[in-house]
Amino acid sequence: MKSGNIRDKFIISIVDNNGVKQFSIHRLVKRFIFYFVIFFVISSIIVFFTIKFLANELKEMKAEKNLILDKYIHIYDKNENIKQQVEISQYKLDEINRRIFELEDIISMKDSVVNNDNVAEYDISSLSESKKHTILQLLPNSLPFYSDDFSTSSLKSGLIFDIPKETPIYATADGIVDLTRDNYTKGIGKFVKIVHSFGFTSIYGYLSKVNVKRGDIARKGQLIGYAGIPNAKNLYYDIRFLGSEVDVERFAYWNIDNFASVINQDSIVNWDSLLWTFDDIIKINDHKIFSEQFTSLDKQ
Repeated sequence: MKSGNIRDKFIISIVDNNGVKQFSIHRLVKRFIFYFVIFFVISSIIVFFTIKFLANELKEMKAEKNLILDKYIHIYDKNENIKQQVEISQYKLDEINRRIFELEDIISMKDSVVNNDNVAEYDISSLSESKKHTILQLLPNSLPFYSDDFSTSSLKSGLIFDIPKETPIYATADGIVDLTRDNYTKGIGKFVKIVHSFGFTSIYGYLSKVNVKRGDIARKGQLIGYAGIPNAKNLYYDIRFLGSEVDVERFAYWNIDNFASVINQDSIVNWDSLLWTFDDIIKINDHKIFSEQFTSLDKQ
C-alpha cells in the first residue's frame, strides 16, 4: 500500500548544512505542471505571432491611412484650385455681362435696329490719333506674327501664310477666346477663335500649340499659340464680321498709316454706324471718368 503511494509521488531531496530535506510531489501535480508549461509555451507562441500579425496589420492600416490622407490633401488642393478658377471665371463673366448690359442700355441695342440709310456719313478725318489707336486695339488688324520670312496664298475664306514652324502667333485685337481645339483633326487642325468688339471674329488655324483656353481675355499682341502642323509650316488666318467674309488681306495690312484704306474699301461693314457708335462710347467713357474724378474731388 505504501509502495503504491510512493510510485504515485515525485520526491525532491535538498541537501544543505542543516541536513537533508525531502519534498514529495504527487505525479498528478507533476503532470499538471508539465501540461501547464506546455500550454504556457504554446500560448506565448500564439500570442507572439498574433501580436506580430496585428502589428503588421496596424502598419498596413497606417500606410493606407497616410495614402488616403495624401489623396484627400491632393483632392482638397485640387478642389481649392477649381474653386479659385470658377471664381475667376465667374468674375470675368460678370464683368463681360456688366459691360454688355451697360452698352445695351446706353445705345439701346436691345430694342432698336439702326437703319443704315438714315446714318449720317462719318468724317474719318475728324478721328484723332488716339481714337485710331483705340479702334486698332479693338478690331482685328495687322499680321498675327512678327516675321518677314513668309509667303501668302488666298482661300475662298481666309489666308494661308507659309511661315517657319513654331513661329509665335499673336492676337490681332482685344477680345475673348470663344473656342479652341488642341488636338489634330481634319480641317484647320488646332485653332483659336477670338470674338472682338462690334461683331468681329478672328480665327488662327494650323497651330502646333495652343496657349489659351476658352473664356480667356486676349489682348492685342498676346501670345495665343505657335504655327505649324506636323510636316507643315502653315498658318490659317481668317476674319469675319457678323459671320460674313471680309477682305482678310486688307485687314492683315491695316495700320495707323493706312487707316482709311479698310474703311473706304470694305463694303461688308457699315463703318458709319460703327464709328458713330464708337464715338458715343468714347464720349460716355470720358463722361464717366470725369464724373468719377469730380466725385473723388468732392469727397476730398
